[in-house]
Amino acid sequence: MAISFKAIEEIQADILSEISDEYQKTIGTDLWEWTKAVATALKYVQDKIEYITTWQDLRNLELEDMIDLVYQLRGIIFKTATYSVGTLKLTGSDTVHTGDIFQTPDGLQFKATETKTIEESGEVSAECLSAGAVGNVIAGQITEFITYKGNFTAVVNETAFSGGYEAETKDELWQRYIEDVTEPIVSGNRAWYKKEVKSIPGVGDCKIKSLPYGENTVSALIIDNEGKPANATLLNTVQTTIDPYETINGVNVGQGCGNGSAPMGAYFFAESATAKNLTITFSATKATTYTEAEVRENVENKITEYLKSISFKQNYVSYAKIGNYILDSDGVIDYSDLLVNGSTSNIVLSETSTSAEVPVLQSLTITFED
Repeated sequence: MAISFKAIEEIQADILSEISDEYQKTIGTDLWEWTKAVATALKYVQDKIEYITTWQDLRNLELEDMIDLVYQLRGIIFKTATYSVGTLKLTGSDTVHTGDIFQTPDGLQFKATETKTIEESGEVSAECLSAGAVGNVIAGQITEFITYKGNFTAVVNETAFSGGYEAETKDELWQRYIEDVTEPIVSGNRAWYKKEVKSIPGVGDCKIKSLPYGENTVSALIIDNEGKPANATLLNTVQTTIDPYETINGVNVGQGCGNGSAPMGAYFFAESATAKNLTITFSATKATTYTEAEVRENVENKITEYLKSISFKQNYVSYAKIGNYILDSDGVIDYSDLLVNGSTSNIVLSETSTSAEVPVLQSLTITFED
């Protein structure tokens, strides 16, 4: 039976029609105002019912409801945003305590995650207080003391912070759900490894390789949630989750012993996809309402979005699609002389038994024409 959903005015009219005409029901009367309030409340309830009726297709769910439902149906856990980590170098002699706050000049804050006494200079582990990619600052950015009051005279991150990833999107969660439903999973098969790797925060996708290094070996070629090759921090997280080991005198002690989620006897290797760097150049005519910097940023965002969408999905970068994304960028009126890696051809993404390429925008050069 089809359910009929009505507007507030229709609901109110239905209520008024059930009230005797001996009462004054015209607009502005108390009865009219009361029934309007009741109709408004009923419309809210109706909207919730209408939303629930769409649940037969999980894509209609709001993210919060999808998170709950895919966990109940398939045990899939939503990947929340993570916090970047790194080390801070402190100059001076004193003790830094867990929770001491430091920040960048623009106010992005980080906290020490250990208590440590330092003589003259030394390093302390730290974590960003803001989740997501915002915490992946480059070297030399964290230079200010906030809560610490003592004898240290300077602080700086001599290396970049990493490991900050955005929470997965609704579309990404839906994709993991569909893969779980459509790809039969048993312990240790290809689909099982793919599900395990993709459940780890920061992982965008992976390719599972069978027997890449001989009998009983499995590797996962990994990209992050930006569609780029996974960094060392993410690879270490995946490795220690699925098949942890310790290298002693060149020997991987503990690998294949079932100390992680992988079955005993399976030697698992977490590895990064290989970057296929793209150099893109073209000439463009821009709209007068945009600056050159704005157009460049818009084009870069569009191309990066396209490259992310095809990572591990197709084996080439389309020259024509890049042109389309340039034209679709805000501020671009027209373009000419487009070259991708010095060519007007599609760029092939190679794959072997132990490697797979994903496209990464290395440089973008735009010559603006009058």
